[in-house]
Amino acid sequence: MIVPNDKLLAYLLHRVGEQQLESSPIPYGEKALELNTYGPSFIETFGNCNINAYVGFIDLAEFSTKVHGKKAREIASYLFPFLKKIIEILGERFVLIDKMIGDEIMFILLDFDEIGMPPSILLLGKILDCFYDIAFDMAPKYKYRIGLSYGEVLVAHLQAENYSEWTIVGEPVHVAKRLESVKELKNPNPILGAFGLQLNQKPTEEIYIKIKNILDLIAGFASHFDHKLNNKPEEFKGVGKVLWALFFPKTNNN
Repeated sequence: MIVPNDKLLAYLLHRVGEQQLESSPIPYGEKALELNTYGPSFIETFGNCNINAYVGFIDLAEFSTKVHGKKAREIASYLFPFLKKIIEILGERFVLIDKMIGDEIMFILLDFDEIGMPPSILLLGKILDCFYDIAFDMAPKYKYRIGLSYGEVLVAHLQAENYSEWTIVGEPVHVAKRLESVKELKNPNPILGAFGLQLNQKPTEEIYIKIKNILDLIAGFASHFDHKLNNKPEEFKGVGKVLWALFFPKTNNN
């Protein structure tokens, strides 16, 4: 995982119980729980590695077909300009890049509500608008899709001799990955996405309302995206029932 700045690294070390946090990643005000002097703070109880987060996967449509038969350097020449643009957008907005495999990027936006920062969902909306801009700027050379989910994940730090790795573990990872591959995202023009949540035996109506509230912010009136929310959950291999929505450019005719 790529940790884009020192303040975010300090926050992650705090979350896994390796050091105390002396200040919040972004100074925000007196409501920051990390700086609460009126009672036990997260500084005094560090080591709780669970946190809510938005998890996303991005990959290029028909990447394998486009690069079939090309030499490794030619593939890199095609792929790197796209990856660099995505990484720049994510790295500038306190987003963690968990891993890159070929043309795919896995990223995590931690929910910073616990330390008094503005809701991460607002930041996610801005990130998606940036994705929209580069999709149309770089089309038709690059067409890509996004799978997104939200929920509790484990922030983990794996370390051995000559190796150190940050990673995120949890069901939202599996859901986001499955959504990236739904048939509705097969032909982005130039960008399509899906956002969904597991039911986990909760009423469909409850999850429906939660997803709608999220989408109204990240793909709502002020966004470049529109969305279509399914009324019924879909069964996904390995994750069970998921209620999800398609989001697409407002210029699209979907």
